[in-house]
Amino acid sequence: MKKIEKFVLMSSALLLGGTAWAEDFGDFGGFGDDASDSTASKLEVSGGADTELRAYVDVDEVKADNIELDVIPSANLELKYSGNKSDVELNLKIDEYTIKNHPEDIIDEAVLRGRFGDYFTLEAGKMKVVWGKGDKLHVLDNFNADDYSDFIIPDYLDRRISTPMVRGVVSLPVANLNLEGIYTPLLPADRFATDGRWTPAQVIEMSEGLTKLAKIHLASAIANLENARLEAATASALEALGTSEANASLTALVTQAYADGKISADPTKVAALMQAGKTQQEATVLVLAAAYKDYLEENLTAANTEYTLCLANANNLSANPDVIYPNLWTLKYGQFGARATWTLGQVDMGVSYYNGWYKQPSVNASKVNSFLTSYLSDGAVDEEEKFLAYDKKQTFGLEASTVLWHFNVRGEFAYNLTDDIDGTDPWVHNNSIAWLGGFDIDLPFWNANLNVQEIGSFVFHGDECDKNALDVDYGVNGYTNNKIVCNITTSFMNDKIAPEVTVMYGIENKDLVVMPKLAFNADQNLTLTASGMYIWCGDDNSEFKSWEDNSFVSLAASYQF
Repeated sequence: MKKIEKFVLMSSALLLGGTAWAEDFGDFGGFGDDASDSTASKLEVSGGADTELRAYVDVDEVKADNIELDVIPSANLELKYSGNKSDVELNLKIDEYTIKNHPEDIIDEAVLRGRFGDYFTLEAGKMKVVWGKGDKLHVLDNFNADDYSDFIIPDYLDRRISTPMVRGVVSLPVANLNLEGIYTPLLPADRFATDGRWTPAQVIEMSEGLTKLAKIHLASAIANLENARLEAATASALEALGTSEANASLTALVTQAYADGKISADPTKVAALMQAGKTQQEATVLVLAAAYKDYLEENLTAANTEYTLCLANANNLSANPDVIYPNLWTLKYGQFGARATWTLGQVDMGVSYYNGWYKQPSVNASKVNSFLTSYLSDGAVDEEEKFLAYDKKQTFGLEASTVLWHFNVRGEFAYNLTDDIDGTDPWVHNNSIAWLGGFDIDLPFWNANLNVQEIGSFVFHGDECDKNALDVDYGVNGYTNNKIVCNITTSFMNDKIAPEVTVMYGIENKDLVVMPKLAFNADQNLTLTASGMYIWCGDDNSEFKSWEDNSFVSLAASYQF
């Protein structure tokens, strides 16, 4: 069954399951609407269309022939039907990338929501859920993956990949207490461009490495085929000569093949030749010669088959590189978690637990050659033979936000527990911690707001990672990774003109990304935007080095209704 069909079926099953629960618990709080309540229900329709003209500029040498243009049209449609005790939401997004590569994500979200009594809400469908108090930056938001095919340019929620899930929330009036549980049977993995300017260096290196190794395997198959052909031709030529010299050479060949264990002399055939007047030596050589000829013919057939399969499977691997990834469409890769949030005085607090998987695969370098050998010979491999794997993890989280003077302060902390507690397995992620802290404040001029956040992580047992440069956690710049992100927004002329600048700097990796933006709200529906991105990297070990030449400017128009 195709992936999109399975995805739609899974989403439909969850939606239908939600409907079934609504029917089963119909007396609990009156899920659904009576005919007398139909006037209170309504359908809300909203959406829009966007077109962006993006020009990539080589900042070191600005010339007309160095500017690459890209036109990015997109559209979205949001439908919401609200009843007294239930809601249905359907969000659609349409763009070229989604249609070509992930048509299942044309349905961006499809959610059925029911309210049972005063305190319990149940949701099911294809959803995006955000955990954590951060502002578009999080270390606790684990259920949905990210789509980085257009780098970090889209807004946070627009990058998130929705997945079928069930979510229950109990809201109690005491201390604004909310208890939340989520289960999703699927693992959405992070997506990256596989070609073009936003392809990560790791993807390019892995693709080039696999191609190189596949060529080596193919060259070996060609060499085996040529050797088999040469051996077969040599034996046939010696047999055809019929001279004492040829017979001596043939005798030497078959005797060596016998000594190597490649062939054996059938005693029955030797005895038959001896009865016909041959000596035992002559009879043995003749039987071995016939066996050797059969062996060489079989060897030639096997070598030809090996070459044919290797070539065909190498082409298949190139055309469909997804075969190297684990099959995530099994219940093994389900995710679940629970979260509690409450208010204590002026502080909003929360704790959470997540049980699931890393969204980016680890590379087991020790399996690469055996994987290619199996795949190129058979065209298929077992799951345990694959050299890419998604590591299991549990995340224990804390979060809080409050107001201190004029500052809105927020923070998140995560402890990630994996199967490699001691850090001695180079192919599995080590335990780690991650954090986020920041604030925003309204400035006393130009309707300005300043938002500053710091997000970071630390990998335990970095000394073990240093023993193997192929370790999945190996860090050339160490085992902390901190980034500071600042955003400032202003507005003029009753919000008609809205300048904005976002700056991100990676402390250890020496990356600088600057994203200016100027929006002009022509009317309540139409917005014209000029924006851009500048990327600077401190050295060759910078995290964003492969994208250093991707600075751009863009013009966009957006119509929302």
